[in-house]
Amino acid sequence: MAIVGHRRLGEPDAVRFVANACERLLRRAKIIERDVVAVSATAEGADTVFAEAAVSLEIPLDIVRPFDDYGDDFARPVSRARYLSLQAVARSETRLPYRGRSERAYLAAMLWVANSSDVLVAAWDGRPALGLGGTGNAVRHARRIGRPVIHVDVVNQRIVSLR
Repeated sequence: MAIVGHRRLGEPDAVRFVANACERLLRRAKIIERDVVAVSATAEGADTVFAEAAVSLEIPLDIVRPFDDYGDDFARPVSRARYLSLQAVARSETRLPYRGRSERAYLAAMLWVANSSDVLVAAWDGRPALGLGGTGNAVRHARRIGRPVIHVDVVNQRIVSLR
């Protein structure tokens, strides 16, 4: 099970909703499947919330690093500490071949996440992506390759399966 989603989830109640949804989905997956693995790019926001829920449930975490200096993407000390903590406990880290930050690097990471999952959780507003590496692009790709997508709707605070 993998995550893509917004970096800025908005109000604290939206963050709580996403955290609770991720935990519920991961718990359910753990009951249904014996070998659950969580996949994340560990970006701020939904990616981090999902990854932390997986770690708290003792679900192995596989992460992707979009570009060499990805750690610099976390400007706030608390965000960087959360990223480094997840990086330290991850079962594996795939490093993509991009040297610097770019839309192409983010797109490659989102495609890697979708391709590495059997179910994609998308914590987002349902709108098209603003750039190449946006959540909407990852959802569109997942649907194109036949991955089930669970939409954690951050606007209406509901969970919907996309077919």
